[in-house]
Parts: sequence; structure tokens; C-alpha cells
Amino acid sequence: MKPKLHGEVLELSLDIVEASEIGDTRLEWHAYRKLLGLCEENEQGELNHPFQWEALGDFTNDKSAAVSIYLKALKYAEQANLIEYIASIKLVLAESHFEMGNHKSAVNLATEADEAAKLTSDIELRKEISEFLLQLSKST
Repeated sequence: MKPKLHGEVLELSLDIVEASEIGDTRLEWHAYRKLLGLCEENEQGELNHPFQWEALGDFTNDKSAAVSIYLKALKYAEQANLIEYIASIKLVLAESHFEMGNHKSAVNLATEADEAAKLTSDIELRKEISEFLLQLSKST
């Protein structure tokens, strides 16, 4: 089931991607700020959902800031027991830690993502996590 804000978050995400593709940083920043505002505006209400926070993290250029946003998304996913989001968010956290050179955290998070993903029927997510775990095993 898609979150209530799915369409709006998707539209803003597409705006960010399109602006980035044409090199319009002003438009990209504007769409990012709108997504941030949407997240903050709905954080304490019934429309709050880890999907919006995960999307915000995906478009946050500063890796440490993105990790903080992903942790917030994970908190909301765990509170709502949304297993697919838990798995997905732990995967992006693992990838972020790997990019920042923290391989031990990357392995731990990827393993946790794999365990959560096993509880879902999302074959594509499970495949993505498995491929990342394989990549991690080759890099150590």
C-alpha cells in the first residue's frame, strides 16, 4: 500500500532529478526545499511516513546529513513495523556507511537489511541486498 503522500513525494523527486539532469541547481534546490518542507510539515501528523524521509535522504548531497535523515526514516519505519521500509532503509544506510569507509557498519546494516527483507515478498529488494552483500564480501 502506497503512503498518502506518495504522489506528491514522487512528483518532487522527479522535479529534483529533472532539474539535476539539465543542470538547473536553482530549480533542484527549490524542489529539494519543498520536499524537506513536506517532511517537516507532516512529521508530527498522520501523514508522516518513512517513504518521504527516505526520499529526502536520497536527494541529500551531504552523506552525514543523509545518514541522519535515513535514521529518522528508519525510526518511523520501525515504529510502524513497515518491514519493507526497514529493509530498504537499512540497505541505503549500509551503502552510505560503505561510501564513507565504515565497512564494519556497512556489513552489519546490510546483514540486518537482508534479515528484514527475508520477511517480505519483495524479490527485487532481496536481490539488491544480496548483490550489495556480495560486493561487501569482495571488498574486505
